[in-house]
Amino acid sequence: MAEQNDELLKLTREVRQLSDYIASLKRKKNRMPEGPEKEQLAEDIKMRQFQALFYLEKMENLAKD
Repeated sequence: MAEQNDELLKLTREVRQLSDYIASLKRKKNRMPEGPEKEQLAEDIKMRQFQALFYLEKMENLAKD
């Protein structure tokens, strides 16, 4: 049970950090001119969002156990 709680806390921290990082990337993207760099940044944002969703799903599965 303690291991499960530790894992949940770790994942919660990871999601918060990812969320902050995604927000900073989005701000940067909004200030950029159109072009390949902006498209690459959008792809990076999308991948980070998928990573956050994976962590959230993992947290949900841990909570169910």
